[in-house]
Amino acid sequence: MGKTVTKPYKSTGVKYRSEEWYEKHREGIGGSDAAGISGFTPYSSALAVYTDKVGKREAIEESEAMRQGADLEDYVAQRFCDKTGKKVKKNGFMLQSIAHPFMLADVDRFIVGENAILECKCTLNRDNYSYVDATSIPAYYLVQCLHYMAVVGADKCYLAALEYGRDFYVIEINRADYEEDIEALIAMEERFWNENVKAGVPPMPDGSNSSAEVLSSLYPNANEELAPIDISRLTPQLNRLSELKREIEALDGEKKGIENLIKQQLGEAPVGECDGYRVTWKNRSSVRLDTKALKTELPDVYAQYAKTSTTRTFLFTVKD
Repeated sequence: MGKTVTKPYKSTGVKYRSEEWYEKHREGIGGSDAAGISGFTPYSSALAVYTDKVGKREAIEESEAMRQGADLEDYVAQRFCDKTGKKVKKNGFMLQSIAHPFMLADVDRFIVGENAILECKCTLNRDNYSYVDATSIPAYYLVQCLHYMAVVGADKCYLAALEYGRDFYVIEINRADYEEDIEALIAMEERFWNENVKAGVPPMPDGSNSSAEVLSSLYPNANEELAPIDISRLTPQLNRLSELKREIEALDGEKKGIENLIKQQLGEAPVGECDGYRVTWKNRSSVRLDTKALKTELPDVYAQYAKTSTTRTFLFTVKD
């Protein structure tokens, strides 16, 4: 009789992209969440993941890119099979680690006859991502693959990616090459889950657009009735911000000086070239509405279409 293999994961019974899935995914950390927590994705951050898990953030509406990626998953999987000759089995349910129940996975496909999985991706240009090693695996993708291998105990993950109109490539990721990284990833996710999500303690925001968007959504309006609050505990950070502001102003001045020197050299020429570099200084036309004239000559029309928008502006000044 064959030896019974105990799987390190179980099915949650929740189908991917179902209404129940959007609620279930808040009960743990998925692959995209892992990339956000680790800081390798341009689409999320630790703070964004935290606000999502504790229910302080509305569910993200499916974008056109997300919809196309989901719709093309079958195509990418078939291209993988055509390219490699391997067979795959579709997995339609969210999976959960038994050893680490906070770890969830939406595995695209299992490879038939191997202890391996397939991750399908669609992208406009993989050059937009940061990379972590010489194998040219985008860091955002790699973290997700390592997370999924950790959940299901796979020895290998094949990353199949469609680069719209440009390329289709397959990268083989062997677990043996990343054992230490997987252990570190599990430890990081466990700390995040216990010390942030379960404890109700928000992680420190980073400098990403994602964190900025989260803070703007959490605190969209300033209460002008509140008195100035004491932020003296942030004095070290304020001192550093002051230093950075001076450094940036100096660098910006140097940058503009070099740009002006190049413009002087170009004169009326629209393009300048040399070995390794190309610069342009071209005319561009744009049409802008003269709102001042519109308000004066057609006040009723102006009033009908004018809209008032409110944003919170962050200003930093050094007091005398």
